[in-house]
Formats: sequence, C-alpha cells, structure tokens
Amino acid sequence: MPSAPANASADDVYLAAGLRGANEVGGAGDADGRSTVVLKISGNEITFAARWSKIGIPMAGHVHQGAKGVNGDVRLPFFTEPLPKSVLGVTGTVTADNELVKALVDNPGGFYANLHDRPHPQGAVRGQFHRLSKPVDLNGVLHGSNQATLSADADGGQEVPQGDQDGRATWWLRPTGPAKLAYTAHWSALGRVTNGHVHKGAPGQNGAVVADLFAKTGGLPANVTGVAGEADVPAEVVKAITADPGAYYANLHTLDFTAGAVRGRLSGTPFTHPRALTAEVLTGAQIYSCTPLPAGGHGFTQLGVTAKLGRGIDHSFVTPASGPPQWIAPDGSAVRGAVVTRTPNDGHIPELLLNATQAGATTGLLAHATQILRLNTTGGLAPTGTCRPGAEARVPYGADYIFLG
Repeated sequence: MPSAPANASADDVYLAAGLRGANEVGGAGDADGRSTVVLKISGNEITFAARWSKIGIPMAGHVHQGAKGVNGDVRLPFFTEPLPKSVLGVTGTVTADNELVKALVDNPGGFYANLHDRPHPQGAVRGQFHRLSKPVDLNGVLHGSNQATLSADADGGQEVPQGDQDGRATWWLRPTGPAKLAYTAHWSALGRVTNGHVHKGAPGQNGAVVADLFAKTGGLPANVTGVAGEADVPAEVVKAITADPGAYYANLHTLDFTAGAVRGRLSGTPFTHPRALTAEVLTGAQIYSCTPLPAGGHGFTQLGVTAKLGRGIDHSFVTPASGPPQWIAPDGSAVRGAVVTRTPNDGHIPELLLNATQAGATTGLLAHATQILRLNTTGGLAPTGTCRPGAEARVPYGADYIFLG
C-alpha cells in the first residue's frame, strides 16, 4: 500500500478540484479543457499542484470564493503571469491569512479553482473544491499518470563552476514519441528559475544543450517550486538519451546562476514516483433493479454500474447490488472503492470521494491510488415512479474519475 508523503503532517488538510470548461459561469470555458488542482493546507502555508490538458497557455491560476454556479472574487493567486508554452503542470506555495484558511477548511465547496488562458480570460476551466480523507503527494499531481523512465538528482555541487550550494532538484523524464520528451522537475531553495535543459557532457565537464525543455524570460514566479510538461526534442537526441542516459545531465538555471544553478546526471535505472490520473467516462450507465422498498411498494435501487473510461479502464461492481465499485486498467492494476462522502449535484448522480484499496498488479496506472474522486457528474439518476418487480434500467451517465495517491 502506498505510504503518505514524507512531509505530511496530521494537521495538514488536503483539498482537490476537478476542473472543466463546462463549469465556467457567465461565459463559455474551453469545451475540451480539463485540469486537476490539489491544495495542501499547512497552517498559513498553502501548497498547490495543478495539471491541465487541452487548454491554451495558462495566463493565471487562482482560488476564488463562490459556490457552484456563482462567480466570486479571487482570494488566493497561484500565479498571475503566463507560463512557458511547454508546461502542463505547476507546483508552488502561497501564504493565506487565518480567516481564509478557516473558510477553506470549514467550507471547501464554497471555493473553486480557475485557470485562465488568452482565449478565455474570464476562465478556461473551473472546479469546486472537495476535502480529501488522506494525504496526497502533490508532485504526483504535477507529474500526471505515466511512469517516467529516466531520473536525475540535481544539486549545485555538480555544476561547473559551483552552482547554488543550497539548491536541490529532482527530474523525471520520459520519451513520449520519436521527437518528444515529457519532463517533471521540482526543486527547493532556488531563486527564480529561468530555464530547464538537458545537456550532453561527462561529470565535471560542461556540455552543449541538446534539449530545451522550458524557458521563461525573467524567471518563473518566485513561489513556483516545480513544473511539468512535454517538449519537442530532435528525434536523434531522444534516441541517444534513451540509449545512453549517463552521457547527459539535466540542468536548472536561475536569475542568480545563469550558467547553471543545479545539475544532475541522468540515470535509466528503474524507479518509482508518485502519480495521479484523471479518466473521463467515455460510455457508461448506472444500473438499477426494481426491488421492494422499506416503506412498501417497489422502486429502482442500485444494482451496479458499467463504464468504459479513458486509458481503457473498466468500471463495474465486484458483486451486483452489494458492490464494492472497482476499476481495472489494461495493465492489470486495479482498485476498489469505499464511499467516504457524497456531494449532491442537482439533477445528476452525486459527486463522490472514495477511499481506494489496491486489488491488482503492484505497478501500473492505478497502483498508486489511495483515493478516488467522482466529479462533474451528468445524468445517471434512478427512474422514479412505479416499476415491475425484477425489471432493470440502465441510465447513461458521465463523470470524471480522479485517482490520487
């Protein structure tokens, strides 16, 4: 069973939101856009992680105060300037006053996360917050769902000349095509980061940049502590790095250390790291059976569910009528869920938080998951009125399932 993040405290509070363009109010968001945002509240310090897809380059990210269907004021900014074009995720820290912290903890659903891009300045994707039952590793949210194949531990002592003696960074890399490289970098004790590169060079020697992963003139916001994304890299470079990762090193540059702040040699040794996955229902139905009711008569009650999610994940009940719900990935990883909280969603099946129990392979898409959120639900409610005993009804539904660990 995956353990809690090493820096988790019993007093920390974790909130999560699943963002969609359809949730925007007063203007159309991005119809295809999705994002997952997780907050870790530690006293007055709030650490955030956001990962998005199918939206433009985010110009700003915020926490707003406002219930579902209501626009509200910005109460907490994550960032307020455009991020590099290759970036698909960001982590960072912000400070909140006591009043805001109390309001967030007491009423998460009264706040929402919003990402803004140039085509949607009022908001590209939005989602209300839900309180989680367990700690979440925010670097897994930053990284996304796929297992990286290359890694590097970076520090200033590996730089030539010496870089930032206090700085540290971790890199996770993975080829995603013949000419693309997915990257995740998170760091501590560094000034404003301006560039992330892969260089070719032996230990103690500087080498040329072979993969320009991200760049930000003037540096990323000072409160940002990590970025993830996907960069175009020449196919021959991707092939060479994969074949001999030890011949290359990953480098972060800052405003204070323009020649290199922290550096680490790439390794192809297999490793594990935290991950998070969002999977949309592609086709699905809530299954109901007409059964006797405690108050008399008959009505439709839950018998099961059948759904095909993105990434080929199958969703069903283990045993009809009694459950529990299960999710099985094509790689053999699987989880079963136990409902912790239900949030009503007018006219649709409720949104859920479930604790996850591992029930399949120890590696794979779902092997990281300790919690599951069912969010942005549509349809799926049981038919009302009288029914014939034993009859079944299948009611189409939609939802986003977020698997966190």
